Amino acid sequence: MNPRDVDAVIQAVRFQLYRENIYGALDLLERVQAEHPDPRYGEQAARIRSWLTHLESREAYVDAQEAQYRRLRWKAGLKLLEKRIRILLGRKTRKMIDRRAADPEFQELEREVALVRPRRVLDAGSGEGGLAMALGARHPELSVEGVEVSATNTKLATLLNRFPNVGFRQGLAEEVHLHFPPASFDLVYSLAVLEHVRDVDATLAAIETVLRPGGRFAFVVPMHELRATGPIPDYTPIHGYADHCRVFTEAELRERFGRRPGFRLVKLPGAWKHGELPDCFEPVEFGAFFVSYAPDA
Repeated sequence: MNPRDVDAVIQAVRFQLYRENIYGALDLLERVQAEHPDPRYGEQAARIRSWLTHLESREAYVDAQEAQYRRLRWKAGLKLLEKRIRILLGRKTRKMIDRRAADPEFQELEREVALVRPRRVLDAGSGEGGLAMALGARHPELSVEGVEVSATNTKLATLLNRFPNVGFRQGLAEEVHLHFPPASFDLVYSLAVLEHVRDVDATLAAIETVLRPGGRFAFVVPMHELRATGPIPDYTPIHGYADHCRVFTEAELRERFGRRPGFRLVKLPGAWKHGELPDCFEPVEFGAFFVSYAPDA
């Protein structure tokens, strides 16, 4: 790419932003700016960095996640009252479990359960708890612990939970080694989390610390391969900050994890979300990657 062709570079940057490859877009800008210091590159880079300030400290990250989920899950009004009634009657829990149990990612997770035959399972990044509760409901022999960054989500999961073999606590996925002793779990999963976290390496290290030898780790990350068919408009994050800040390609996942014992990668096609991306995009491969492996001995 010619750094002097500013319009073409900005289009390439926008392409990465709509893929939610925020760090990739910033890296591209920094490389072209080093060769051709156009002020438009600096302005765009500064704008992107402003979307990443929540990653500058643990406190900022927790605050950003909590503000987002409090706004989404706990907004005062009739819908919240209706939600509380459905929670009290158990209707929301039943519906959530049925929905999550039908997800392809849950079916892949159950394959991991059949393979490992675990007794203790950790959900690192449990959200409002649907996946952990579905697993606990279908496998009463399991003890499932959920760790979730947002206090709002943790509170909601606790209210929804009807299963004595499932529990939730507030915490970060990259700090699970501070909550549990080493080798505490037979199976750890982390679905739709690694694209958010401040430090992927630290998160993986923490998870592998609490996983017993011979256990398995499973995770899901988005598969966002797009094609641009026309001019790409400007990009602004939905939540005002880059909640998803990185993407993973199949090649990168195979390079990073493919030599781990028992490595498995499954592509889970997803429905193209019409109207959520500009009409200038069409899908190449859209959905999620399910990856699992056993840590090195």
